[in-house]
Amino acid sequence: MQLSPDLPGDAQDALRVSRELGLEGIVAKDADAGYDGGRRSRSWIKVKHHRAQEVVIGGWRTGNGNRARSLGSLLLGIPSETGLDYIGRVGTGFRDRDLAALRSRLDTLAQAENPFTAVPAADVRDAHWVRPVLVGEVDYLEWTSDGRLRHPSWRGWRPDKAPDEVVRED
Repeated sequence: MQLSPDLPGDAQDALRVSRELGLEGIVAKDADAGYDGGRRSRSWIKVKHHRAQEVVIGGWRTGNGNRARSLGSLLLGIPSETGLDYIGRVGTGFRDRDLAALRSRLDTLAQAENPFTAVPAADVRDAHWVRPVLVGEVDYLEWTSDGRLRHPSWRGWRPDKAPDEVVRED
């Protein structure tokens, strides 16, 4: 862990500097609050930078528990010269009431073949492939070194975009 000196200005200034330095975000605290070792406190808050990325849906994975009849996560890609590059999966950000409709929509696009150029074996295990014609958008923290989205969260559909219009946002 590395601590920075107190930054002058307000939280917006600190967030701007944090983004410019390529940091994950800031931790802010009530100036009069103490430190409660090993425990979260309402006096300390973490504010992370979130980025947005348009994605092409190429499949989905089976859900568990309450999601066993809908889906657990969507498999995401971005078109490239070599095909649809796999960039990870998203399983959060969905409203429970929308999951059944989402599953029905994906079932109409089912196909036997994997549309991605490469998918890790762990994500192929229970994957259901779909024709890559739907575009959505996710929030995420950063790109990993292997080209995956870190902590993506579903934002919604992008009916105004065609799959071939999706590009990697850095």
